[in-house]
Amino acid sequence: MATGTGAPQGAMVGEGTVVTGKVKGKDLTVLGVVEGEVHLEGRLHVGKGGRVKASVRAGEVEAEGELEGDVRAASLTLSETAKARGTFVAKRLVVKEGARVEGAINPTAPGPATSSAPAAPAVPETAPPAPADTGPKE
Repeated sequence: MATGTGAPQGAMVGEGTVVTGKVKGKDLTVLGVVEGEVHLEGRLHVGKGGRVKASVRAGEVEAEGELEGDVRAASLTLSETAKARGTFVAKRLVVKEGARVEGAINPTAPGPATSSAPAAPAVPETAPPAPADTGPKE
């Protein structure tokens, strides 16, 4: 395919096509259905009519259609029309207004802390308990 023309790059699963199993490659656009595993070096684009139900590993994931499964990417974008369900791990996450998301979102994979700023408390801070009154009561 020609580059720089706006034409989709990489492989495409067209409307009405169902792919089941393991897909490996650079870039993939899905307008049909993919079920199983998707491992890409580049970009996964799920078009408005597309559906991906898979374990996904990719550099970049953009969903306009349905995305379900364990998704791990450097960048994840869920458009206004996206329906996403599963576990999503990405260094960069964009969820546009109107997207439906159900599941767990962890924008950064676990790893050593690199920030020098103190961590936020896990629970809201509360006032210390009042001292016990040991004096005589009136």
